[in-house]
Parts: sequence; C-alpha cells; structure tokens
Amino acid sequence: LDVRDTAAAAAFVASLPRVDVLVNNAGGTFFKPFLDVSANAEAALVAENFGHVTALIRTVVPVMPDGGAIVNVTSIEAGQAAPCFAVYGAMKAALGHLTGTLALELAPRGIRVNAIAPDAIPTAGDDDLQSAMLASGITYDPAVMPPLGRFGAPEEAAAVVLFLASDLASF
Repeated sequence: LDVRDTAAAAAFVASLPRVDVLVNNAGGTFFKPFLDVSANAEAALVAENFGHVTALIRTVVPVMPDGGAIVNVTSIEAGQAAPCFAVYGAMKAALGHLTGTLALELAPRGIRVNAIAPDAIPTAGDDDLQSAMLASGITYDPAVMPPLGRFGAPEEAAAVVLFLASDLASF
C-alpha cells in the first residue's frame, strides 16, 4: 500500500491481528538548491520522508506485541550533507533522531527501534536524479560513486533490515 494514504494504511493495519515488525522504507527526493525549493515542495518532502513514517508508527505500535521491532530506513544524507538535498537530508536526520527517541520510549515493552542509513542504492527514479546532479556541474564525488567504489544492492540493505527485525538482534 502507499503509506502516503494514511486512511488506507490505518485500514490495512486495523485488518491485522498484530504487527511484529514494521519496516519504514518510504521516502523520496529531488535535486534542487534549497533556495529554489518551494514551500509546497518542502511540505511534500517533509510529509513523505518523515510525517507518513510517524503516522504509520503511531498506527502500528498499539497493535505491536512486546518484543516487536521497528526498522527505519534513513539515508547517508542523514549525517552527511549533500548539495541540493537540504530538506531530504534534514528529514532523514530527523528520522534518525526519532529512531533513538523511540528506542528509549519503547524499550520498556521490549520493542527494538533501529535505523539503517545506506549510501546509494539505485532505484527506478535514481537515473533522473543522478543525471540532474551530474548536469548541475556541482563537483561532489558521491554524485558519481559512493566511497566503496560501487553502488549498493537492495538485497544488501534488506539483509541488514532482516537481521535487525530478527531475534538475532534481540539486544
């Protein structure tokens, strides 16, 4: 389901007897200098990368049993500034902060809350993003290649999420 549709998300969660694991892997961005980002575009980035995540957490935690797990997917931009991604990076940093706070708040119920912050993992929308970055003339190496010299694969991020959601990460 599309988590931007909060009514559909709430209806889906209500149809479940319980939710043991929640993985928040929603997000998106565009490449634009901060001063060129309109108020509407900023609101959309805030909602997509933070607001819809918090709404889903509020919906799921009441039906999550003690010992459940939440894994939030942030981004390398949560802790590493990147030109033309100011709002996106700020929201991913906010998600990282939320993760730490919720880990403390939900710990008495044994609910683990973790985040991963992968570097570049190509998705369908990334071709346009990378083209815009390269065409801008901004010389910023991560626009070309992450420090490991290759892009990550979705399976690599998924393996970390699987570990954090499993009993292998019970502490």
